[in-house]
Amino acid sequence: MEALPDNWADIQPDTVYLSISGLLVSFGGEQIKLGLKYDQKGKHLKAIEKGIVPPRGNVGLVASQESGYDLKSKVLGKGGDRRFHAKFIDDILHFPGLVTEH
Repeated sequence: MEALPDNWADIQPDTVYLSISGLLVSFGGEQIKLGLKYDQKGKHLKAIEKGIVPPRGNVGLVASQESGYDLKSKVLGKGGDRRFHAKFIDDILHFPGLVTEH
């Protein structure tokens, strides 16, 4: 199992990666495009690496309010106005390419 890269350009679509927090994660091609566009500093990838955190004042994954999605990335500071949403498919947290503002 490959470790989660820290750069969107190094991520392959539908490859399963192991995060530091122990989560298995994968990304659709659309999510990778959105990551390259909106997350040049890799803050969302760091949040995904960190795993599930309490919702207030933390960088990481928090509950998603979008129907059909389980978690979303949360970052603070510059770039923190967007969230990347994911759903569990067979114990793998998959980011298909849904981005919202908060």
